[in-house]
Amino acid sequence: MSFNHIVIQNILRDKWTYVSYFLSSMFSIIIFFLFTVIVFHPSLAGLDPDSTLGLALMLASLLVYLFSFIYIAYSIMAFLKKKTKTLGIFMITGASMKQIRMLVFRENILIGVLAIITAIVLGLVISPLFLMGARVVLNAEAFGMYFPIKAIMLTVGLFLVLFVVISKVMTRFINKEASIQLLKSDVVIEKSIKSHYLLLFISIMISTTLVYLLKIDHDIVGSLSLLFYAAFFVSVLCTIYLIISQGMRFMLKAFERSSAYMKQTNMLLASNLNAKMKSHANMLFLITILLSGVFLCTSILFSSYYNVEKDSEANYPYSFQYIAPPKADPSMVKADIENIEKQLSTVDSQNYFIEFKSNEDQRLGYMSVSDYNLLHNEKINLGANEFIAVAGNRKTLPITNVSDDKYLKQFKLVSVNEKNLLTTGFQQTYFIVPDEVYNSIKYPVYKTYLFELDNWTAHTELAKKIIKDFPHIYEERYVTSKIELYDAEMFTKSVMFFIGSMLSLIFLSAAMSILYFYLQTTLLQEKEKYVGIRKLGLSKKELFTVVSKELAILIFVPFAIATTMLFATLFAMRTMVSTSFLQVSMMSSLCFFVLFFVSYIFIRKSYFKRLLSN
Repeated sequence: MSFNHIVIQNILRDKWTYVSYFLSSMFSIIIFFLFTVIVFHPSLAGLDPDSTLGLALMLASLLVYLFSFIYIAYSIMAFLKKKTKTLGIFMITGASMKQIRMLVFRENILIGVLAIITAIVLGLVISPLFLMGARVVLNAEAFGMYFPIKAIMLTVGLFLVLFVVISKVMTRFINKEASIQLLKSDVVIEKSIKSHYLLLFISIMISTTLVYLLKIDHDIVGSLSLLFYAAFFVSVLCTIYLIISQGMRFMLKAFERSSAYMKQTNMLLASNLNAKMKSHANMLFLITILLSGVFLCTSILFSSYYNVEKDSEANYPYSFQYIAPPKADPSMVKADIENIEKQLSTVDSQNYFIEFKSNEDQRLGYMSVSDYNLLHNEKINLGANEFIAVAGNRKTLPITNVSDDKYLKQFKLVSVNEKNLLTTGFQQTYFIVPDEVYNSIKYPVYKTYLFELDNWTAHTELAKKIIKDFPHIYEERYVTSKIELYDAEMFTKSVMFFIGSMLSLIFLSAAMSILYFYLQTTLLQEKEKYVGIRKLGLSKKELFTVVSKELAILIFVPFAIATTMLFATLFAMRTMVSTSFLQVSMMSSLCFFVLFFVSYIFIRKSYFKRLLSN
């Protein structure tokens, strides 16, 4: 019998353990492959790698691969933990540690290669449907099918390296003494969680302080930069773990002193939780962190859709804005405006003609109150020495100190409008002055033609054509459109939503897989324990009740903690988030609860069936 034959027979004899490891690995590879199919799509070939979208795609690719690395490493560790007893048998029969490590290494490489091949084949089958879905999400008609050679090569190369590195490293954790001891005793007694309430209090105080500094934007946040966020992240993780572990310990102690402890099967449930308190706490912590990542991705990225229209209008208040600078050719301007009006004749629109004068050195605009009233459909009257300051940049307050201004230094400010007047950044501030004062100002005149379309978000193709026909020409014409900005931002948000969906899917599947592996590694021990308990008179119904409650704790407690963290964060940011953000968060939480409940029903049925099987 050859060594490779032993490897294959070892896999076939314990196929269900290997199947779970194979499926989890294959799923990670499929997710990465499908993601790279999008990244290397010809439609994105012209994407600037230094742009926000390009950087987001690159960062997301790294995150997906890094998470796959961690996830597969965890899968291998769980796999080795379950195989410890089998490895102990090999050791007793005379196998050396070198042979044991070679056996495990070859098993992992074989499973890894099969997972890669299967994932690529399934990925190629799924990719047409996947690209159809991506085309709908990204609203990109050119997002068609292609043969992803680059995606295949990258996936195969990276995951081969991943399996070789992880398999080589993880085999070093095989402990000969522990394997033989487990084979002899057949029982592993966990160490109980110790009381660390003082440490919990200190951790909460540190995290609270860091959150407060972050919220008030203290100088220390800017000075420490990345170091502060790293400390904040580590502090939050430690606090969450301590809350879960110490909270579990406290709740069990309190439950044991309550009257409910002696009722029905509660004593057995409490005994199970006490015996596996540390491993349960670790599992609750891991699933809580993964679910928090899911909620964060879905809430932020889903809600971003709701703000695109508002943000586009805040930057470019009008559907089309044509500014003719002082040096513009009047005949060209006339022809341009006539052409634009002709193209817009088929849609309902309102047209405005105004002008403003500009102190070009300081980029300060001056507009008559008549033109300002025309834009805002108002009837504001200004005194001879009064003015209004209006924002020229989005999210930047207008200048109100005019003590050094050539024309307005004796004028009185009557109001401030923080809403952007024209295209953001074209001027720093616009001063609205009486008509007589405006006529006396000796600065260059910028003639401005504004077009506002009804239901403007539905005219993206028209906007693209007009912007293409009338591009920017320095010192001759400046053309902007909130419709074009809206279309570009929607595409960016769609890609970001797509990235977030992929990450959420990975986090969610990882949470369920980690729970599945945890149940798998303890299955044999639990079966033997419940066989003994049933001999004492425990019925199947009572056993089902205990198992159901224990699984419910492992599944729904992390969900409850992650949801609480999400809404606590939203409450702290209530002045910064919109109502739509809250609505999306509530809807996504409800959807995930339904998904988790279905998963709970399925896992409970499958686990209980295997628990009672011979």
